[in-house]
Formats: sequence, structure tokens, C-alpha cells
Amino acid sequence: MRQFLHRLILFLIFGVTATTSSAFFIFFYYGRGLPNYDYLTDYQPPQASRLFANNYQLIKEYAVERRFFKPLNQMPPRLIQAFLAAEDRNFYYHFGLDFSGLLRAVLTNTLKKSWQNRPLGASTITQQVAKNFLVGNEASFKRKIKEAVISIRLELSLPKNRILELYLNQVYLGRGSYGVTAAAQAYFGKSLDDLSLEECAFLAALPKAPSIYDRESEAKKVQGRRDWVLDRMLQEGAITIQNCRVAQGTLVTILKPEPLSHNADYFAEETRRQLQFSLGRSDLSTAGLNVFTTLDPDLQTIAHESLQQGLLAYDPTQITPEVSGGIVVMEAETGNVLALSGGFDFFKSQFNCATQAWRQTGSAFKPIVYLSALEQGYTPETLIHDGPVKINLGRGLGYYQPKNFTRKYYGLCPLRIGIEQSRNAMTVKLAQQIGMEPIQRMAARLGVISHLPNQLSMALGAGETTLLRMTTAYCMIVNGGKKMRPLFFHKIENHLGETIFEPDQGPEENVLDAGLADEMTDMLRSVVHRGTGRRLSYLAEKYQMDIGGKTGTTNDCFDAWFIGFIKQPMGPTLVIGIFVGFLKPKSLGRHGTGSRVALPIFENFVKSYGEKMMNARKVLEVS
Repeated sequence: MRQFLHRLILFLIFGVTATTSSAFFIFFYYGRGLPNYDYLTDYQPPQASRLFANNYQLIKEYAVERRFFKPLNQMPPRLIQAFLAAEDRNFYYHFGLDFSGLLRAVLTNTLKKSWQNRPLGASTITQQVAKNFLVGNEASFKRKIKEAVISIRLELSLPKNRILELYLNQVYLGRGSYGVTAAAQAYFGKSLDDLSLEECAFLAALPKAPSIYDRESEAKKVQGRRDWVLDRMLQEGAITIQNCRVAQGTLVTILKPEPLSHNADYFAEETRRQLQFSLGRSDLSTAGLNVFTTLDPDLQTIAHESLQQGLLAYDPTQITPEVSGGIVVMEAETGNVLALSGGFDFFKSQFNCATQAWRQTGSAFKPIVYLSALEQGYTPETLIHDGPVKINLGRGLGYYQPKNFTRKYYGLCPLRIGIEQSRNAMTVKLAQQIGMEPIQRMAARLGVISHLPNQLSMALGAGETTLLRMTTAYCMIVNGGKKMRPLFFHKIENHLGETIFEPDQGPEENVLDAGLADEMTDMLRSVVHRGTGRRLSYLAEKYQMDIGGKTGTTNDCFDAWFIGFIKQPMGPTLVIGIFVGFLKPKSLGRHGTGSRVALPIFENFVKSYGEKMMNARKVLEVS
């Protein structure tokens, strides 16, 4: 008997020694050349950036992987408890590997194979962190050994809470969502703090088979998995039996995935470019920013549809017309860009006609000339001769002979008529009288063209600029001469919700005398009531609006413009700029004028906006 016990002890000593030696050999052999995990100490995962409209509606996401980082101490305890119960009940007690969990998983999976009692996994949360961050998904024994080695090392290097935080922000939970914050938004449209107990359990049931939850046919399996998680939470003492039964009896409502509207893609892309300029970074897909934009979703829909209708009206034979254009809607007092579209279809052409197309403006530039004259002491009633013009350009250069569009001339006319009827000859003679220098300075002050050439043809809009610049200039006229720049966003937050940037218009400054700006605004108003924009006059009475604007047509009808404003008692003063032209410049045809091509787009916008405001007034009257 003694001899047997002696041999048994030797055998056990040998077995323990061999096992320990093997474990140390495996640990050190497979531990060579493993990925460096030191970066996980301060790791901040790449996070999606989001653009929100002015009503906080999501309009765009930029992401490599849809993820929003949340510190563990800001997560609700019941969510953490749900994941621990479902994925690793011994997380705070093991050293990275859970041998008791492994044994339990083997026995359970052998004895119970029904869906309702789903197979238990043997990987700890630490092992899943090692797999997700460091060793990958390769199905091999070698990978599992490396995963185990790294898991032990992670436990020796990082606090438990840090490992859990990494897991909850990295785990894939379906619908393109990485981490619990993104999943809560994708499935429920909620923040983590707003999740109910049953919703927390639902998310905790996702890691093993997230793709199944988008299938309505699998509703019972979804419910079964969630209830299984709740039972595990009850077993762990995380919830009471009453809470468990109430949660199990509550049906979880999952949001149907809704694609983001694409009518604001041009606006979103320009906002991205503005952010790059403001923050000095071009890649929003990893920045984790929340950008609160100036976009008004209702006005954006009206603007984009009005532009599309106008382009189709010009070329009704095409599903996607060859002609392109842009529309910009700005708030005159603030500079907020409320809507912007730079083409018929962003997916067909990403070139933004509202911000990237540098084109001649034609007569839409004339208010700059007439403002310059008002500053020189002219008045709207000052008489200018409307007659043929013939200017000698110099020896051997011939003559500059601009003509009125109608080829008719009317003799002495008040300055106001030059704007109302868009008289080219009057405008050039006015520019001759005051000189080009004041016009150059005015164009620069209003941000239209920084260095306008000293040529009389510039008075008729031969200089090139963009629709956004022109619309901004008209804002400064309509708002009483207050200096401004276009704003696409009013606040940027980092992933922690901290405000990191707030643009502003800077110190208040006037670029125009308020009285002169009002005189020019009144002249633009007369364009609509008596001039080239008179087809809009009925809208002013119908919708109780103050409307003004200016048409613009370039030589040979290459480009058509209309820039106008609308004022209503209940709403802000809006300035709407419209440009129509081909991406590769060519004539719009004999009838491709601003009044026939661009102005109808403005008209459609005003009608839709007017109906919206009338309905809003009726609601207020009823209430």
C-alpha cells in the first residue's frame, strides 16, 4: 500500500510538473512575436462623425465602422450587467481564461441542443477583446493559443473595467453597428441612458448572431434569446424576479432601418469641406464628431425638388437632364445656409454647381454697379441716358458695343429703371460715369470677386464667381448692409459631447450704409412688381410676402440666374439664389434667359414655402 501511495504521489508530481512545464512552454513559445497591446491602455477607437439638421435630424454619417465611443462609467449598470450575464458571468473573477466556464459550456452544449437553450460560448470577454483587436478571426488552433496568451497578458496589464470598456465599444452588434452606443441608435433610436431593461437584454443577446435580428421571420428566436439573457441576469442577482417577468412580458419594438434622405448630399459634402477648412482635418470617418448644421430639412426638400422640377422643365425629354444648376437658401440676418443643392442628382455628378461652378453672372451683377453709384451720391431717380454705346478700346482693339437685350433704347431714364428692366446700355454708361474703381471695391467688400478686372464689360457681369458668393452678397444688401459669411454649422462636439468649435460672424460690422442698402432692396423689389421678374408679383399678394430679386443672363445664354429675397411677418428673411447652366458651358438656347429658366425655379420654391407658412399660420389661429 505504501509503495502504491508513493508511486501515486510521484505520478501526480510528474503530471503537475509536466503540465506546468507544457503551459509555460506554450505561453512563452506562442508569446513570441505577438502583436503589441500597449496601445490599448489609451486606445480611442475610430468613430463615426454625424451631421445633424437644425431640428437634430440625422442627415449624414461618415464612418469606416459605425461606432461611437462611450466611457464605461457613463453606461447604465443594467446594460453592463446584461452583457456580463450573457457573455462572461465570471469576468471579474478569472484571469483571462475561464476553465469553469469552459467545462460548463461543454456539458451544457452536450446535454441541451435546442435553440431555446442556446449553445454557451467558452470565450471570455478578455478573449474577445484579444480576438477583435489583436489576433483576428482565423479558425485555427494556433490562433486560439495566441488569443489565450494575449488574454492573460491583457489581464496583467489592464484593469478589468478598461477591458470591459474596450469590449462594449468594439463588439459588432449588427446593422453595421460596432459597440453598444451605435447599436442602441440603430435598433431603438435611443441613447444608452434611455434603454429599458428588456432593450438592454436584447442588445446583450446580439453578439453571437447579430444578423438574424433583421429578419421578421425569426421574431420568436429573438424573443427567446432576450428572455434567456433576462433569466441569466436573474440568476446572477442583477434583477428581481418581478423585473425579470415584466421585462419578459414586454415586446421589444425594433426600428425598421430607414435610409438617410439623399436630397441634402450636396449640402453635406460642402459642410465636410468647410469642416476641413475650420478644423484642419479631412477624414471625418474616424473623428467621432457631432456636427450641428444650419440645414432646415423642410426647406432643403423644397429647394431640391424645385431645382429638379426646373431642370426637367428645361429638358423634359431626359430622365436625368444634361443641364445642371444650383440653388442656395440663406437666412439674411444670420448667414445660415438653410438649404443648398448643387445639381440634379449627387450620385450622377458630385460637382457642386452652387459652390464650385465659377461662372459669369450677367445682369445679376448689376446691383453691385448701382450700389456703387448710390454711394457716389446718385439716387434711384437720377437720370441716365439709355442709348447705343460705342467705346473705343484702343488702337487696333476695336470697339465695345453692348446692347440692350430687346435692342431698343428709351432715352433718359431714372436709375431705378436700369435695374427694373435690366438695361445694359444704361449700366455701362453709369459705370463710365462713376469709374470702375468703386465697382471693384464694392465687389470685393461684398465678397463677390476679390480682384475684378478694370474693364467696362465687368459691369454687365463678365466676371466669374459662384452662386454661394452671389447669394451671400444679396444677403448683405437685404439685411441692411451687415457684413456676413455663409455658415453651414453652428456647433461641433467631440465624442464626449464637449463643444470644441463654434463659428460666428465675428464683430458686427457694416459693409454698406443701411439707408443705401434699403434703397437697393427697394429697387430689387420693383424688379418683381414692374420689371423682368414681374411674373412673380402675384405671389406677393397671395402669400402676403415682400418679394424682390434680379435676373441674370450671360452672353449667348450660356448661364441663367435669379437671386431674390422673400420676407414674411412670421418667418425670417430668406435670400434664394439660383443658377442654371451646363457643366461643360454651352448655350441654353435662344430662350435660355434668367427670367425663363432660373426664375421659374424661384417661383416654385416660393409657392411651396408660401403654402407651408400659410398652413403654419392656420394652425396658430386655430390654437
